Amino acid sequence: MKIVRVLEVWEKGMEGGFVGHLPLAPELDVAFLFQLFAAEQDKPDPEMKLSYLLDESRLEALRPFVSAEVDFSQFDYILSAHGVPDYE
Repeated sequence: MKIVRVLEVWEKGMEGGFVGHLPLAPELDVAFLFQLFAAEQDKPDPEMKLSYLLDESRLEALRPFVSAEVDFSQFDYILSAHGVPDYE
């Protein structure tokens, strides 16, 4: 199973609707992600399989790995992971 990470894009606010997914570059290092989020994890998640709501500074840290424009003032972003079959 291969883990794919994406940014979920949501309209701002608690009642905002789902807008879509933005793929993250495959070269995004899991250790880098763990370093960004380790302080807020109750239990260590070194494989970064959980979802995380992004604040503006974390979104900026991930910006080089997103090919599309991101706008923190207009949307909320969640770092998310899901598995896909690892067929060759």
